[in-house]
Amino acid sequence: MRGERVMQGIPAKMPLKDFVGKANGEHDRKEFSESCNDLYNFLDTFIPELQNKKTLEIGCHKGNHTKLSLKGTTNINDGGVTKKNFYEGPKCLWWRNEHCEPENLNTGRTYDVIILNQIIEHTPVFEMEETWGEIRKMLRQGGFIVLKTTLFDSPNALEIGESLKFTKEYRCHKQTIGTILRTCLQQGFILASFNNNCFGMVLKADLHNFQKEQQELYMAFHQKILSEHGLEMKEYYEDDEIDKVVPGAGRLLIGCVTENDRKYRDQTLRLVQSIRWFGGSSAGANIFVCIVDKADREFVDELKKLGVFVRIVKRFSDDHPQSNKLRLFELEEINFYDTVMLLDCDTLVVQDPYPFIDGVHFQAEIAAGPTVPHYIFKKLFSHFRLNMLPLDYRTTITNTPTILYCNAGVLIFPKSILQDFYPIWKGYTLNLIDMKYLLDRYFNFCEQASLTLAFAAHPIPYSKLPMEMNFHLLESKLHKVIHCDPVIIHYHNRVDEEGFITDATSSDLARNRVQLFNRLLNQYRNKEEQT
Repeated sequence: MRGERVMQGIPAKMPLKDFVGKANGEHDRKEFSESCNDLYNFLDTFIPELQNKKTLEIGCHKGNHTKLSLKGTTNINDGGVTKKNFYEGPKCLWWRNEHCEPENLNTGRTYDVIILNQIIEHTPVFEMEETWGEIRKMLRQGGFIVLKTTLFDSPNALEIGESLKFTKEYRCHKQTIGTILRTCLQQGFILASFNNNCFGMVLKADLHNFQKEQQELYMAFHQKILSEHGLEMKEYYEDDEIDKVVPGAGRLLIGCVTENDRKYRDQTLRLVQSIRWFGGSSAGANIFVCIVDKADREFVDELKKLGVFVRIVKRFSDDHPQSNKLRLFELEEINFYDTVMLLDCDTLVVQDPYPFIDGVHFQAEIAAGPTVPHYIFKKLFSHFRLNMLPLDYRTTITNTPTILYCNAGVLIFPKSILQDFYPIWKGYTLNLIDMKYLLDRYFNFCEQASLTLAFAAHPIPYSKLPMEMNFHLLESKLHKVIHCDPVIIHYHNRVDEEGFITDATSSDLARNRVQLFNRLLNQYRNKEEQT
C-alpha cells in the first residue's frame, strides 16, 4: 500500500547529520546524496501518481541549497521561464518540476505539489508566516506540501559549525516535531506523514478530495502525533492549546537596546558573541538589537555577521536613557515568538539559559539592593492609589526586606503575558519620567520602579530567577556568591582598556567563565585581523 513505509512514529531524538550544506560552505557528497535520496523516496511513497503532478520546489540559496536533480526542471526566479539542464537524480523521476527562491513566489501560479526544500531554517519566523500564506494560495485542491528540514531538540539550537561565526544574513529557524505540528494546526494542515526529516502535509479542508484509504492514513498519523502532544482531534484549537505542543520557553527572542557610541557598541557585540558561543540550546535564538536613533554601517554589518536582526528605534526618553530598553517590547515581530528575554548590554551569557525559562511566568531576579527605598515606594503607591505590596522578598546581596522590586538587567516574559502587561508598564514609566520629583534622587532606577507599580496595578504570574541568571560581578563574602556558577553575568563597567571583562569576583566559577569568554574573544579578534 502506497504510504505505508512513511507511517512511522517519531523518535525521541533526531540525528543532526541530515542537512544539505555546512556552515563553512563545503559539501559532504555522501551526506548530500543521502539527503537527496531521502527526499526522492519520500516524494515517491507519499504522493500518488507523482509523475502527473505539477510541482514547485522552493529552495534557499542562503543555505547553499542545490536544486533537486530532476529531468524537466524549470527555473522561474527571474519572472520568465527558462529551461535548465540537470542530470538525473538518484531515482529517475519524471515530472513537471519548477524551482524558485522564497522571495520569488508567484501566487498567480498553482501547483499540485509544493516542496519546501531546506528553506524554513533559513527564513526568519516572522517572514515564514507570510510565506505560508502565499503557499496556501498556490496549492491546488487536493494538493500536497512536502517539507524537508532537520529536526533538533530545541527550536533555538545552532547547527554544528555555526557558533563561532555566522554566514552573513544567516537566520536560525530550527524545527522540532512540536514546532512543525504547531505550524500545521495554525495553517490548517494535516500532518499526514513523516520519514527521514521529510514531512508530508495536506490541507484539512481538502481531505474530501482524497480517496478514503488515503484519508484514513493521513488522519491516523495526524491523530497519533496529536496524542503524543496531549491533544485530541477537533475542529478548532485555542491559541494556548496550540502553544502547548511547544513546551517551556518555546521559540525564544533575545533582545537588547543599545546606543550608537563605542561603549555600547562594544557591549552589544560582546553580548551577542556570548550568546552564540555559550548559549547551548539557546545559541541559535533570534536576536534583535534595537539601536536608538541611528547606527553606524560597520556596526550593523558586524551584528549581521552574527545573525542579528537590527532595528532602529526612537529614543524613549532624553531624561532617562535606561528606559530606552522598553522599545524592544514594541517590535511587531514579538508576536511570532513564545518567549521574550530582554538583556542589558552589559551582560554576558556564559551558559545555556534555556533550562531556567519556564515559558509561563514573568521571570526576573530581585534587585541586589534597595536602590529605590521602601519609603519612596510608599509615596509612589499612595500617589497612584495602589494597594501596597507585601514585603515578601529580600534583596539579593544586601538581604534587605523588599516588595517585588526586580533588577531590569534580565527580564523574561511569555508573549501571552507581555501583550497585556507592557502597555501598563510603559504608562507608569512615562508618568514617573514626567514627575521626576516622585523618585527624587532615585530617578536613575525609574524603569525598575515603574515595573513594580505595573505589577501592583496588573498582577501577573511571577517566578523569581536564581542568582545564576543575573550574577553581578563583584567581591562578596556571601556563601551564595562565592559558590555561584553563573549562567548570565552582569558585569556593569568592569571592562579593561582592551575591552576584556575583568575577573574581579569572589566566585572562582564565575572567574573561570569570564576567563573563558575573554580567551574566545581574543581568538575571534585575532582571526578577524588575519582575515
